[in-house]
Amino acid sequence: MKRILGLLAITLLGLQLNAQDASVKEIQNTTSKTVKVEEGKKPNKNGWIRGANLSFGLTQIGNKNWVAAGGDEFSLSAAASLNAFATRTWGRYTWENALDVNYGLVNTSTLGVRKVNDRLDLLSKYSYKPKKWKNTTLTLLGQLRSQITSGYQYDYFGTTEKRRNSGFFAPAYVIVSPGIEWKPNSWFSLFGSPLSARWVIVSNGAYSYAGQGGIFNDQEETPLATLYGVNPAKGHRGEFGAFVTATIKKDIFKNTSYYSKLDLYSNYIKGPQNVDVFWTNQFKVRLAKWLNVNYQLDMLYDDDVKNPKNPSSSIGLQLLSTFGIGVSFKM
Repeated sequence: MKRILGLLAITLLGLQLNAQDASVKEIQNTTSKTVKVEEGKKPNKNGWIRGANLSFGLTQIGNKNWVAAGGDEFSLSAAASLNAFATRTWGRYTWENALDVNYGLVNTSTLGVRKVNDRLDLLSKYSYKPKKWKNTTLTLLGQLRSQITSGYQYDYFGTTEKRRNSGFFAPAYVIVSPGIEWKPNSWFSLFGSPLSARWVIVSNGAYSYAGQGGIFNDQEETPLATLYGVNPAKGHRGEFGAFVTATIKKDIFKNTSYYSKLDLYSNYIKGPQNVDVFWTNQFKVRLAKWLNVNYQLDMLYDDDVKNPKNPSSSIGLQLLSTFGIGVSFKM
């Protein structure tokens, strides 16, 4: 975990140094124009700038400990993603909303249809820019991260049966965080808050036993909620701590774009030194108007998430690697 935090610290330091290379004055003059040019959108009559990008493709996916995928495997699959946004600015106020959805399935003659990727991420930020504040705003952030459909643990207790180990709002991570956001340019933002509330929710059958009464193959099962550090009788766990999120969205070469989002959360109530990490990185190369190649690497660490095969220990670092080629459409 120390290596991970060290890597993240070096990355953020590098981003801040790079952000200072350009003239702040020039950045301020071009920021408002950049959004419209990059997205090809203009405000509607109500002042909203809206847009979305929908992609379909064939992907090669590999994962390690990725609970939502249901196992460690490398497979060729079909995948879809949706990235949508809606932003409105009036006076010193700005309201930004972003939705990211990723989903992938694989079908084999021996294993049937299995989910290999599933992520739902909704972010909303309401900001106010005080007078004489150039690149900084007071911001109220709300975020929801979950998945869409159920995932399963296969070969359950040494049998050919499967057991549901994730699903819609099982778990879901909800954060409400008042803080300060720094935007030195059009492609980088850093938000931080020392006072953030987070809820971990496991609904839709918090027990989710495969056997009647929680006994399967003569062995006692672990409730689904327990795998995420949640009391199944309550179905949720409240936390209070510090939250930091950094976002990059930049064209790094001709026809090549890079997107990165890093979330860090420290729970003051329990183990504040064990920082929860979610980091997604995506490179996209446009080969033609509709055709592109994508590579995405997701990393997730939460010491409260248990190993389904050994519920007494943490599952550790979760990794998901996706490489694919497909078509995309702007809306």
